[in-house]
Amino acid sequence: MRARLLLAVAACGSTPPPPVSNTDSSAPAAVSTATWPVPAGWKSEVIPFPLDFAPGISHRGVEELRFPPGMFDPMTPSYWSYAFVWRTEDAATLAAPILAAELTAYFRGLLASVDEKQHRIKNVEDITVSVTGAGEGEQKLTLSIHVIDAFKTGLPVELTGWARRLACGSGAVWVFVMAPAKSGIRAELDALAAQAGCTQSVAR
Repeated sequence: MRARLLLAVAACGSTPPPPVSNTDSSAPAAVSTATWPVPAGWKSEVIPFPLDFAPGISHRGVEELRFPPGMFDPMTPSYWSYAFVWRTEDAATLAAPILAAELTAYFRGLLASVDEKQHRIKNVEDITVSVTGAGEGEQKLTLSIHVIDAFKTGLPVELTGWARRLACGSGAVWVFVMAPAKSGIRAELDALAAQAGCTQSVAR
């Protein structure tokens, strides 16, 4: 299901998105609004855990994603640039090596699902994620991600980004931002991610 929707997103227009807000990305991330915002012109998706393409990731809750226009168009400044959150009912206190393993399983499963008919990926084990940092309190973990663009080009893409866990009672919100080094919308992604919080309801 997710792969089909992401392919539909790839067909969207390529106009760069407007700024999300003037929120400083260094501000506390546990901002509370009714729902996590969807910027004008962006697409959103909600997927329940267990994720059908990565069932081995054993959280309970949902994933929320935010996609800018042109995310799968290599000619746009928003190519492969997006943010998502995991809203987990479990505490999900993940040390860097565990998070790296979960994100590696996540991207391998997702892209293998997308690539089921096109066969652009020669070796799924080429898809890897590394995570560094302690991630304590509001500290961000640093992400380095090597993916294959199974949606369009079949070429490798190097992503950098960050992740941060918000403690939410007995559960958690993990916030993720990732994009190529030359992404033109990293500031917008950081501002959007800063608006994710514990008490938001999930728009379905």
